[in-house]
Amino acid sequence: MAVVFKKPSTLTDAPLHYCPGCTHGIIHRLVAEAIEELGIDGKTVGVASVGCSVMCYDYFKIGRASCRE
Repeated sequence: MAVVFKKPSTLTDAPLHYCPGCTHGIIHRLVAEAIEELGIDGKTVGVASVGCSVMCYDYFKIGRASCRE
């Protein structure tokens, strides 16, 4: 059977903690797909703000930094 969809290699296997209906998980997948398609894995640094988006550190296999509001 042909593979129709696979998880981007830049995402970890950690289960998402976001609330039902929240779009953070979708955005994470789209960003991870873009990183993979552009071939910039290893050259990418993620910066997250405070709040639930800061948990993205558990989900991406990229360099990370945090910032304050």
